Amino acid sequence: MVVLDTSAVSAVMHGIPAAVDRLRAESPKDVVLIAPVAAEICFGLERLPRSSKRRRLLSGEYARLRAIVRWEDWTEEAASEFGRQKARLMRLGSIIEDFDIAIGAVAIVLGARLATLNVKHLARLQGVAIDDWS
Repeated sequence: MVVLDTSAVSAVMHGIPAAVDRLRAESPKDVVLIAPVAAEICFGLERLPRSSKRRRLLSGEYARLRAIVRWEDWTEEAASEFGRQKARLMRLGSIIEDFDIAIGAVAIVLGARLATLNVKHLARLQGVAIDDWS
C-alpha cells in the first residue's frame, strides 16, 4: 500500500513520467489519498484563475486520479502518531509543516509507503517508509 503525498499527486496531475509510471505500477486499490493532500491540491487549484485552461486540465487530472484511488480517513491512531512525530521534531529543532506530519502519520499507521518527490524533507519523520517518486 502507498499513501500519496501532495508532491506525488501534483506530479501525476502534471504528467511527470517518473510519477505516472510509479502510479501505473501500483494496483489502484493499494493507492491511498487522504484529506490533507486533497486540501493542498484543492488550494492549489483554487489559486488558479477559474477560466484558465491550466486549471481545467489539472482539475480533470485530479478528478481522474480521485476516481481510481482509495480514500482513507484521519483516525484517532493517526492523530496520536501526529502528536508523537511533531513533539519529536520540535525537540530536535527540525519541525516540518503540520500537513506533512499528518500525511506521514497516516502512512505510518496504515503500514504504508509514503510516495513523495520530497524525500529529504519527509525522511525527518521516524518510522515512515519513503517511496521516492521523483
